[in-house]
Amino acid sequence: MSNSKLIIREVRQDDDFEQMTSWLKENGRSVALHADQVRTMFFPKTWPFPRKSYVTEVESKIVAMMMLDLRDRHGVITCTIQEADVDHLEVLNGMLEKCADDILERGGTYLAYFAQTELGQLQNRELYLLERLGFRTADEYMRVSARLSMDEWEASEEMDTANLNAEALSLEEVHRILTDDGNAPNAIIFQHQFQTVETSNVILTLRNDQQEITAIAYYKVKKVDPSSDVLSATAFNLHFRPAFELTKQEKRQFLQGVLHSMKQLDIRKVNSLMSMKHVDVFTLMVREGFDEIHSSFFALTKAIGRGHETV
Repeated sequence: MSNSKLIIREVRQDDDFEQMTSWLKENGRSVALHADQVRTMFFPKTWPFPRKSYVTEVESKIVAMMMLDLRDRHGVITCTIQEADVDHLEVLNGMLEKCADDILERGGTYLAYFAQTELGQLQNRELYLLERLGFRTADEYMRVSARLSMDEWEASEEMDTANLNAEALSLEEVHRILTDDGNAPNAIIFQHQFQTVETSNVILTLRNDQQEITAIAYYKVKKVDPSSDVLSATAFNLHFRPAFELTKQEKRQFLQGVLHSMKQLDIRKVNSLMSMKHVDVFTLMVREGFDEIHSSFFALTKAIGRGHETV
């Protein structure tokens, strides 16, 4: 494929979203069920970040799509590219040039990408391709997205909620605790997930006899979808403070107490994004029922600057 055949352009409001929907389904994005959903994906009505989207066409046929969420000093990209009859390196290089220009216009310095892998997989074709394009791992540890169905969960008889507290901690205080405890990646994710004070935010702590915070849990209460009354907990995570030694039983009691709070709110599904760095949290949550693994991935970043080139 030569560059003369490639046309990279922004997605337009008057694009054929029926065609885009069919193409996405053919290329592994079956979650995009309807044209209206695809239109909303490219032009979201409520989204905390500005979004730009690009398509690459060859002879008027789509071969790749890329979305860019413009954040503070960087952009997060997602991409779908057809498997056959296209030079992946050439296509991605061209689209990344467009995204890099968008970031530079905002004074940004890097692009971020979350590369999907099989659980436990350290290398695959996508990771290899991204490395050739200049991406490097931003977090050395794999992250795993998992779900728990609350209909299948029951607390054990040993559950103890005596030291579990619903706290009015500020979002800045939680971020500071995560950062001070050496958990910078989770602090960054928390900052993105909890940008504003909302009644849907829930922060729970575990305190010792000296009233020191030894563990934190946080989640957001949301409807499964706008048309449903079924509630879910999203952005759920646990943080055990390294300065305090908790037994396995104390950690399990804390987790069960947090899940019990969700049960009281009639939450049906719980979604969590866990890091394999924190093996104690990962194994604890899997044993408690977080064994419906949705995805696993590595976070990658690519530095950009004036006069940038992707390859």
